Amino acid sequence: RAAMSRLLLSGCTLSSDHHYVFPRGRDGIFQALVESARELGLRFHPCRGSMSLGESKGGLPPDSVVEDEDSILADTESMIKRFHDPKAGSMCRVAVAPCSPFSVTPELMRESAALARRHGVRMHTHVAETLDEEKFCLERFGKRPMELMEDLGWTGDDVWYAHGIHLDDAEVDRVAETRTAIAHCPSSNMRLGAGACRVADLLRAGARVGLGVDGSASNEDANIAMEIHEALLLARVSGGPNALDARSAWRLATSGGAECLGRNDCGTLAPGKCADVALFRVDDLAHAGIADSLAGLALAPPARASAVVVNGRVVVRDGRLLTGDEDQIARDIAATSARLAE
Repeated sequence: RAAMSRLLLSGCTLSSDHHYVFPRGRDGIFQALVESARELGLRFHPCRGSMSLGESKGGLPPDSVVEDEDSILADTESMIKRFHDPKAGSMCRVAVAPCSPFSVTPELMRESAALARRHGVRMHTHVAETLDEEKFCLERFGKRPMELMEDLGWTGDDVWYAHGIHLDDAEVDRVAETRTAIAHCPSSNMRLGAGACRVADLLRAGARVGLGVDGSASNEDANIAMEIHEALLLARVSGGPNALDARSAWRLATSGGAECLGRNDCGTLAPGKCADVALFRVDDLAHAGIADSLAGLALAPPARASAVVVNGRVVVRDGRLLTGDEDQIARDIAATSARLAE
């Protein structure tokens, strides 16, 4: 609820959560995600993530957090049948999302792809985020991460990757050619020292690129407006002052994000599209006098949107969340954190 609230407050109307830790005996986690989004009014694409390759079998996750693959597939199918709504204007669509090449087996990747395509839902995973991942794939499979994804059936216009940092020129072209999308997470990538996604090169190649805030372990704020700012600056550090302009950075967060999630009914303001709108003040000290308001908002990111509407429902007004008690949510998070620290 805290992350979703922060997203809404920053102007985000559509989001996905790649949740891949399902401890034994803790049922109801996925349902809680869906219910929280419904309560707060966020248009939501929850991912039924998974990890099956523990340390004892050569993977990176601890054995205590991995699941049996048959159970993963069965529960994933159950969540699709229970929560996925494919209709135009849908507020909830489920994605199939094994965590990464180093935390699941190739067999689970193939079976997950088959399951997703059988039900017509999207597919998501982490790809090319770190050099350690690249080393793991080369040593274990003799292939780079992108090559492995192609062999496992994990490319196409129904697939989006998180990060996509360590791609060579040929792989950039393959991402574009296969219509695979990438969710760029600049704040997380800089914080972890993972590298910089080749956003400008991907866009020039015709690839679909959206914007993500990543999880709270690598980005406490979940401010989509700040992520636009970071994407703009990181692209210029990597590729020079003309690598990415402000309006292109905004497109990553709007139409680019909608493309990642396969939504042609939102992401832009147009007749017949979903009534999802974020409004920002541009008359404050940081933005007053700037001729190009979008450029101003990208270069001086606001802490909060003034108003946010999702599916015609006003969820933020005057910078305050209407669908949840911010102060209580913050207290709940503080109490949970204290319990974990004990």
